[in-house]
Amino acid sequence: MLNDYKESQAIAYNLMMNEISSNHLSHAYLFDENNANESFDIVMAFIKEILGNKLENEERNQLFKRIDDGNYGEIKIIEPDGMLIKKRQILDLQQEFSLSAIEGSKRIYIIRDADKMRSETANSMLKFLEEPNEGIIAILMTNNFNGLLPTIVSRCQIIRLNNNSNGDFDNEYNELCINFITFLENSGIKTIYKEQELLFDTIGVKEREKYIIFFDKLIDMYYDILKISNGVENIRNSNYFDNLKAIAMKNNPMRLLDKIDMLIEMKDTIKNNVNINLLIDSLIVSVGGTQ
Repeated sequence: MLNDYKESQAIAYNLMMNEISSNHLSHAYLFDENNANESFDIVMAFIKEILGNKLENEERNQLFKRIDDGNYGEIKIIEPDGMLIKKRQILDLQQEFSLSAIEGSKRIYIIRDADKMRSETANSMLKFLEEPNEGIIAILMTNNFNGLLPTIVSRCQIIRLNNNSNGDFDNEYNELCINFITFLENSGIKTIYKEQELLFDTIGVKEREKYIIFFDKLIDMYYDILKISNGVENIRNSNYFDNLKAIAMKNNPMRLLDKIDMLIEMKDTIKNNVNINLLIDSLIVSVGGTQ
């Protein structure tokens, strides 16, 4: 239920409830996930509230169960096909949603990782957003807000989520990441012999969601290293400025850009059941081997 997030996501909760209670729903919402672990659950709770707002309790419960079981046909979820959302997926969605809803008055589609569209796909998506059919609601989700076309962002009601991971959790991962990349940058592929101690003893090898967070933080830190390499001192991970500066001095900007690209590609494979041990070995060889 959406009320479950009343405290942990107070600003987003109030915005979503105001949208529903005012009866003036937007045709498109963009959720800036901010790596919130429960982001998809929040989106689904929002959708349930939209669709079940005027139903009696028994009808609401039946509807929610069907949604949970994936048996409600008026909700469509689009996810990247491999590493990207393909133009074909958007065109198929447009074709499917050109028809009126069979149940109720609203049809809702969700696009996860909406930043993972090439320009051609994004332009098809933009056209779909610019010409909304009555009763259709788009929900776009992204952890990379700046990776979306500004024209797409401008057509959506933005809902920003809090990353409500506790401070100890964040600090643990930050320390893990800075220790890992410091060793990697100093020791190169020899890091393979220390990966158990540096990484697996803390995260294990089966927690895919944790490895997504780990890669996000690695990418974040390498972006900071790139900034330092270009003379910028105002960085996100300022607590580790000296460590990151030392790494910046070992790399030129083009090498850093290559490493960031590698990390982004590797992160995208985590959802595809890639073997985590092999992924980390590949990370060490690809990034640490470019010394």
